[in-house]
Amino acid sequence: MAKFAGTSKVALMVVLSYMLVVAHAEAALTCEQVTNWLTPCISYGVFGGTVAPACCEGIKELHAAKQTKEDIRVSCSCIKDGAARIPGIDYDRINQLPGLCGTTSPYKVYPSTDCSKVV
Repeated sequence: MAKFAGTSKVALMVVLSYMLVVAHAEAALTCEQVTNWLTPCISYGVFGGTVAPACCEGIKELHAAKQTKEDIRVSCSCIKDGAARIPGIDYDRINQLPGLCGTTSPYKVYPSTDCSKVV
């Protein structure tokens, strides 16, 4: 019986390790990363004015990190959900940011954006 319990623990560890590797491979980009990169952009999104250099750095980091369709969809959802929590956010302003920072975005973020259909 004790031998069976030890074997079960090893099998469980192998299965859990496999699940972690598969989960990491499917979605390499996290909302925490997106939030950290784009937090410096909030003041421009609410008040306008000058875009902070840290905002453009974050946008470029995010752009470089979007390696898969899933990464693009995750970033879209994170931005959409985060923006919805910011009182006074101007969606037209936040959609201007990639261009103002010298890069592009494969989507526009509005409350009605369906991020599951973004390619």
